[in-house]
Amino acid sequence: MEITFRSCRLINRLLRKPLALTSYRSVVNVAAKDEVNTELLTSFNKDIQDGGAVPVFRRALLFPTRVALQDEVGIYTYAGLYQAAAALSTEISAQLVGETERTIAYMCGNDASHVIVQWAIWMTGNIAVPLTPLHPPEMLKYFLTDSMSTIVICTQDYEKLLRPIALDLSRPLLVTGKDKEITAQLYQPNSAFMKPRVVDNLSDVGRSNSWYGSKDALIIYTSGTTSKPKGVVWTHSMLQTQIAALHSAWHYSGNDVVLHTLPLHHIHGQLNSMLASLAAGARIRMLPSFVSHAVWARLLGMGERDDSKVSVFHGVPAMYMRLAADHDKMFADARTAEYVRNTLATRVRLMCAGSAPLPSTLFDKWEKISGHRLLERYGMTEVGMALSNPYRPLEGRTVSCVGAPLPAVSARIATTGTLEPLVTVESPAPDLLLGLAKDGSGDEYRWDRPKVTVHAQSETEVYEGELLLKGPAVFSRYWNRAPKLNSDDFTSDGWFRTGDTASYDGKFKILGRTSVDIIKTGGYKVSALQVESAILEHPDVEDVAVLGFEDESFGEMVTAVVVLKENKKLTLKDLKDEAGKRLAPYQLPKVLLVVEQMPRNAMGKLDKKEIRRLYGDKLGTKK
Repeated sequence: MEITFRSCRLINRLLRKPLALTSYRSVVNVAAKDEVNTELLTSFNKDIQDGGAVPVFRRALLFPTRVALQDEVGIYTYAGLYQAAAALSTEISAQLVGETERTIAYMCGNDASHVIVQWAIWMTGNIAVPLTPLHPPEMLKYFLTDSMSTIVICTQDYEKLLRPIALDLSRPLLVTGKDKEITAQLYQPNSAFMKPRVVDNLSDVGRSNSWYGSKDALIIYTSGTTSKPKGVVWTHSMLQTQIAALHSAWHYSGNDVVLHTLPLHHIHGQLNSMLASLAAGARIRMLPSFVSHAVWARLLGMGERDDSKVSVFHGVPAMYMRLAADHDKMFADARTAEYVRNTLATRVRLMCAGSAPLPSTLFDKWEKISGHRLLERYGMTEVGMALSNPYRPLEGRTVSCVGAPLPAVSARIATTGTLEPLVTVESPAPDLLLGLAKDGSGDEYRWDRPKVTVHAQSETEVYEGELLLKGPAVFSRYWNRAPKLNSDDFTSDGWFRTGDTASYDGKFKILGRTSVDIIKTGGYKVSALQVESAILEHPDVEDVAVLGFEDESFGEMVTAVVVLKENKKLTLKDLKDEAGKRLAPYQLPKVLLVVEQMPRNAMGKLDKKEIRRLYGDKLGTKK
């Protein structure tokens, strides 16, 4: 068990001070009030207007003395990370003899080394391919082969894993040591000794912004739940558009301190927590991985200075579920729970959830625990963040809905199969130009009301079908895969087919994967996600996966795989009696299987392909 009595003692010690309810106060980053280099800012904006892209690493030049990142080892300014990346970039260039636009795979921990290596790859004009040690050697071989990676970079922690793979594939392996992080830590904020070096000797490296405007930046591999993982190509321009959209919609600023616990081989961890934060001049508090009691300590600011107390947290529902369960054990005392709620409500400005459906029970419980209505959004590897509930007003964050298209995104509901358009919702593009000192409260943050076009009128004003997406931040191709005519990925007029079934009634709601989570039973279409949400209302249920299996009588039969809470029992009749209060009879499972645990991927999503493989024989016969 992750919980420690020490955590509880620290909370109780804090409670000796009188409780005070205050309005939200931005946590100011070290040197956040330093003047931004306006001459450089003007130059960057001209490059953007001319069609260029300002890579995230280059934005560090705007605020070099700010703290960019704090990990379990130390504190790093933007200047420190930049200089360390520049030093590594010379080693990479030497390996490639100055070649550009090559793919470079890399494996680092969730710490400063990841930023340093990624920035170094971009400084050399090459394409970054993040890897994770969570994948077995054969999968890593596939990624290196499919991405055609020219070299592999890793920290010393992963040399033992990657050395034999690199040798087997005849790929050079560049091992970067702790010297790069030590270099980065030399540039500390508020240091009279180092300040002249930070400001005066930070020379620009890399290609021109106009060059980056048309070049690839990143390859993120899909989870591969329905086929082999595919490499999604992200350009610097796509990243620039996405970052501008998130800054507009979610009010990132240099005053933010972002708690980062997400895996960095996924777009959620790359974009939301890391790149959007660094592009704003914010401070990232990075943990090696998600561990509930450590996250609670950081959220509550235990042992932290004021300038490193968290104001933003991005998580997946499985993380919030673990935090909520441990909250009940760690903070059982009413006064302690009140302190926790007051602290989160007044210090943290934004808590986001995504990458998997958010159950209504968890949404309500987290609001009770923290005072926060979780901001649920929808995204995927191919599109980054596409749909989102609003930052303001809070009442606009509707449970089980994912809101409206983010800036620069167009979303369409089309008939399943024929893909005839039913309704199109288009949000205007964000202003890509870089601004000065946004504090999260000014008019510079804009997310204009989307334009709605109805193509086929619905009597109920509810439109349901396949979700299609389009926009400058939506990907255009998979790596190493030739475009196909009549592709399953895109329509003939360029809309990306998400493979998700959704509804729109003024807000978008994801009903599930078109091929997996929409179950056709007895002439009805049943959303597996809706059934799962209802089953999770049962007080004895910890987790659930709803699957459809072929059946002679029903076409498909609704089945449920359930993990129960400790020392609980459940029969199919018990489940039907409780879930039947919220579901129609045809939506209720006809088969129940209780298991101890279910497989999830690194982002906390249930791996239904693996669940089907593990339990399919039992679900197909068990009545």
